[in-house]
Amino acid sequence: MKALVYHGPGNKSWDDVPDPTIQDPTDAIVKVETTTICGTDLHSSRATCPR
Repeated sequence: MKALVYHGPGNKSWDDVPDPTIQDPTDAIVKVETTTICGTDLHSSRATCPR
């Protein structure tokens, strides 16, 4: 399957990743259909996060 993978500031790509699998009886696979991003999340994407 394809996933948007964050590789570091300014470096993200659609990569092939393995399909999720159940490994333990308490595991769950969740399908995310909608998401959003907070403005503060952009700091890690742009490497402007204050230390």
